[in-house]
Amino acid sequence: MPVNLTEPWSKKHKSVTKAASGGLPYSLSNSFAQPLSQPELIRFTEERGDQALIDDWNQHGLEYTPNGGSDDLKEEIAKLYGDEITSANILIFAGAQVALQTAAFALARDCHTIVFTPGYQSTVEAAGHSGGSVTRIKLKPENGWQIDPDEVVKAIREDTRYMVINNPHNPTGTSCSLSLLTELVEIAKRHNIRFMSDEVYRNLEHNER
Repeated sequence: MPVNLTEPWSKKHKSVTKAASGGLPYSLSNSFAQPLSQPELIRFTEERGDQALIDDWNQHGLEYTPNGGSDDLKEEIAKLYGDEITSANILIFAGAQVALQTAAFALARDCHTIVFTPGYQSTVEAAGHSGGSVTRIKLKPENGWQIDPDEVVKAIREDTRYMVINNPHNPTGTSCSLSLLTELVEIAKRHNIRFMSDEVYRNLEHNER
């Protein structure tokens, strides 16, 4: 089926020069986390006392990695989600964007999806690209850019089967509380909605909740 691609927001708005950004000294359009250098990564690992990880880094080969992710990677990811999740439940993709697009084409092609704006473009656009219908709920600064469960309930239709959130949120940096996440999960369960949570920045939070 034909796919109507959306021009990336970054292509229209991001700037690397002060002149092109209206003379402002800082650009807030970049929504990615500041990366570490390799020496910083090694130093932090040494300070944590994880010499085994440094040894693995120094000794690993440069052959192609498994397309579906290595077993040890999947095992480490599974540990983030409790005892009920094992490596058999984990799929590895070449970045979250590919994962979000794949999930949308698998789960949202023939149904109604709820997404939230502003947001990372793939969380907002992927369901529409898959061919399904989409309702966009606007997040508001007045309540700290948090999702309003009442607005979610009002947006649900008979054919709503997919909902996508981004937590911690890109670009505002806010995080949902455990109580809010629990409420959203319960709403999804009651209405038979698949609940996708893009958590690419998880564990970078300043304050855990």
